[in-house]
Amino acid sequence: MWLRLRQICLVARELKPVEEQLNKVLGINVCFRDPGVAFFGLENALFPIGNQLLEVVAPVEENTAGGRYLDRRGGDGGYMVITQCDEHAPRKARVEELGVRIAHQFDNEHFLNMQLPPKRTLAPLSLKLTNS
Repeated sequence: MWLRLRQICLVARELKPVEEQLNKVLGINVCFRDPGVAFFGLENALFPIGNQLLEVVAPVEENTAGGRYLDRRGGDGGYMVITQCDEHAPRKARVEELGVRIAHQFDNEHFLNMQLPPKRTLAPLSLKLTNS
């Protein structure tokens, strides 16, 4: 079984200024915007760095998990570690064995997703099994 870092997600009050800073400082450009994050009341931008991604999300609705996290931490910063694995079922079984609550779970034709809350994992963590 393998597990690899797929992306790091940052959270910010406003997306555009962070996009501009990342372009100016690191010379990276947005490669994708995922409309699926609207489900969580967020907008996002993804930036390629090697074979990983840097994602920035920003709340566009009131009372989102991302917005509450910004309030707790007092500003923009790190938000989520997203990993990719080759076998989802044993990972999920281990999470359940450890008694870690699964915050959100979904799957589609491209991937299985399991999001774990920061209280037990020390950082919000998302495990994905992808077809690519």
